[in-house]
Amino acid sequence: MAALRGSGRPAERSGRARVLPAVRRFLATRQLAAVAVVSVQAGLATAAAWIIAMDFLGRDAPVFAPVAALATIASATGQRTRQTVELLIGVGLGITVADILLYFIGSGAWQIAVVVSSSVALGLLVAGRSGALVSQAGATATLFATLAGNQRSLELPRIIDAAVGTSIGFLAVALLLPLDPLGAVDRAAKPFFTHLAAAIHTTAQALATGDRDRAMRALDSFDEVAIDSTRLNEALRAAEENVTIAPWWRRRRDRYRQYRAAVDQLDGFTTDIRVMIRRIATLLEYREPVPRPLHRAVDTLGDALAHLHRDCTTAQPSGRTHQCVLEAARLAGYADRHQPFPFGEAVVLQIRSAASDLLRAAGVTPQQANRLVREAATKPDGR
Repeated sequence: MAALRGSGRPAERSGRARVLPAVRRFLATRQLAAVAVVSVQAGLATAAAWIIAMDFLGRDAPVFAPVAALATIASATGQRTRQTVELLIGVGLGITVADILLYFIGSGAWQIAVVVSSSVALGLLVAGRSGALVSQAGATATLFATLAGNQRSLELPRIIDAAVGTSIGFLAVALLLPLDPLGAVDRAAKPFFTHLAAAIHTTAQALATGDRDRAMRALDSFDEVAIDSTRLNEALRAAEENVTIAPWWRRRRDRYRQYRAAVDQLDGFTTDIRVMIRRIATLLEYREPVPRPLHRAVDTLGDALAHLHRDCTTAQPSGRTHQCVLEAARLAGYADRHQPFPFGEAVVLQIRSAASDLLRAAGVTPQQANRLVREAATKPDGR
C-alpha cells in the first residue's frame, strides 16, 4: 500500500503542475476584478431600478426598469451612451409602429407577426444592424401586440420604465466601484507599442544584414499590429466614457487626453512604417547599397516609439522621445547624402515622414514637427 501511495504521488504532483498554470492562465484572461465589479453593478442597479419604479413611481410590476438597467451596464464599455440612446429610440419606435398598425388591423396571431416584422424592419432601416435599437423596437412591438387586448395605455409606463432603468444603469457605472479607465488603456497599449516597435527593430536588423525575408516577416506582423490598434482605440473610447461620467476619474482626464492625442497621430505613423518596410524590402530585393546610418535611423525610430510609450504610461515626458526622433532624422539625412539610389531615397522620405508623425504624437505642433525634422535631416554633421 505504501508503495502504491508512493508511486501515485509523483503522478499527482505532475498533474497539479499541469493544471495549476492552466487555471492561472484562465483566471488571468478573465480579469476577475472587472467581472466582480460589473456583477455587483448589475445586481444593485437592477434592484434599485425595480424599487424606484415600483415604490416611488407607483408602477405595478415594472419589469422593464431592471431590464433597461441591466442592458445599460451590459453594453460594451465605451458604448453605453450610444446603446442607451438606441435603447430609448427603439422603445419609442416599437410603440409608434405597434400603435399605428394595431389601430388599423386589430389584434391577433397574424397581426403580431405583421407588427413585429414591421418594427424590426424599420429599426434596421433606421440603424442598420445596431443590436440595441432593433432588439428594443422588436421587443416593445411584441409586448404591445400581445397585450393589446388585455391592457391599455402601456406607452407611457414602458417609456418611464426604460428611462428609470437606463438612468440607474448610468449611475451604477459612475458611482458603484467604477473600474480604472486608464488601467485598461495601459493594458491595451502595451502590445500595440511592443509589436510595432519590434517590427521596426526587426526591419533595422534586416537592413543591417541584407535579409529581405526578415523585412517581409516584419511586414507580415502588421496584421497583429492592426488588431492591437483596434483594441487600443476601443479601450480609449471606454476610458473617455468613464472619465466623463464617473466623478472618481475626472482627475485622469489630462492623462487620457495625452493618450488620445498620441494614438490619433500614431495611426499616420503606423502607415508610414508599413510603407517604409515595404520600400526596404524592395531595396533589399534589388540589392541597392545601404549606408550604415540608414539602418541605425530605423532602429532609433523604434527606440523613440518605446520612449513615447513610457511617456504615455507615466504622464511624465522625459524628452527622450524628441531626442531619438531627431537623431533618426539626422541619420536618415546623412544616409540620403550618401545614397543616390531611388529606393534608398524613398526609405529616407518615409523615415522623415514617420519622424514628423511621432513628434506630433509627442505633443509637437505639425508645423514645428516638420521644421525640426527638416533641420535635423539637413545638418552637415554626419557623425
